[in-house]
Amino acid sequence: MMRTGLRQAMAQQPNFTVVGEAATGELALKLAQETKPDLVVMDIHLADMNGLEATRQILSVLPATKVVIFSGDDASALVEEALKAGAGGFILKKDSVDELIRAVHEVMAGKLCLSPELSAAIVEDYQKNLVGDVEPPKPALSGREKQLLRLIAEGRRNKEIATDLKLSPNSIETYRARLMKKILCRSTAELVRYAIREGISVL
Repeated sequence: MMRTGLRQAMAQQPNFTVVGEAATGELALKLAQETKPDLVVMDIHLADMNGLEATRQILSVLPATKVVIFSGDDASALVEEALKAGAGGFILKKDSVDELIRAVHEVMAGKLCLSPELSAAIVEDYQKNLVGDVEPPKPALSGREKQLLRLIAEGRRNKEIATDLKLSPNSIETYRARLMKKILCRSTAELVRYAIREGISVL
């Protein structure tokens, strides 16, 4: 029923074409390889595998494909894992269809798109962490570091960033590791929060 409703909603969009649908991660991977879609809307809880693992496998063979996670689970750990897996968006099933359509457009434009509820939770979490804390001096970021951080916050993968910056993927890995150490971030989700907080990227 959920897939039927999604297909109908997508089909009503003048610039969308639904090329396939799948009930399992294995079938999703098979269809993706056959149809090479521009974007996949992926659930997390599938019958045969975790949707995040399906996302990783799809992106490993189709790195140009975009993925929007569409889930009823809003656990922060899952959102972080989705970003690590390469997803460009995370929308909740309780959001409106218009929100999902917006996410598809933004992710296809190379932006990171989170459910409004998740974005609010990130801001709230940041505000709570500020209570009673003395903010340490902020590290000065170079222009290249800010550019790298902005691209990461937009959901770009290392291969895409390497192409944009005309560097090798290995160099991007090195710069990314240095950046995380410099601004004391341990995950992609923390990098995204830092970029938003410092005004380097806007959701």
